[in-house]
Amino acid sequence: MNRFLWIIILSVNFLACKNNKQPAREPVQYNRGGADMQSVELNKNLNKREEDYILKMIAKDSMHQYHNSGQGFWYYYIKKNPQSAIFPKTDDVLSLTYEIQDLSGNIIYSKEETGEKKYHVDHENYFRGFHDAVKLLKEGEEALFIFPSNSAYGYHGDEKKIGQNIPLQVKIHILKIETNKK
Repeated sequence: MNRFLWIIILSVNFLACKNNKQPAREPVQYNRGGADMQSVELNKNLNKREEDYILKMIAKDSMHQYHNSGQGFWYYYIKKNPQSAIFPKTDDVLSLTYEIQDLSGNIIYSKEETGEKKYHVDHENYFRGFHDAVKLLKEGEEALFIFPSNSAYGYHGDEKKIGQNIPLQVKIHILKIETNKK
């Protein structure tokens, strides 16, 4: 009896599976049009307007020699240190000060407000441009960096004093570099 019951259960299952011919599911496809494409175009236009404005601002400033970082921002040296050849690398610890301004030179965060910081290169919660900028300065050097909003705090701002899509000028002074000896 037990054997007969197992044969019936297996036969029913086999027939149920054989008759259940469901078509294969089609892959999910996303339409990258509409709002996504509109957002991309808005960002491209914003980036172009900011870059044009910054380049005009740089062209008017005959007092400083600006450098293109190759990473989407520009800078000039306030103070250079020709005696040093060491640039910060990932995992180094820097003592530094910084000040953040808008493009008109209005101070958003003063050097006194931010104070002297210990900055663990590439491990701190700063904006992308800051991470790249500190690696361009040697110990004792100070520079003013001009960041378009996409290299600064971008669409979200810092949720305190810096609003959405605000390009920034940031003065960074590297006081000391403690190299990682790993």
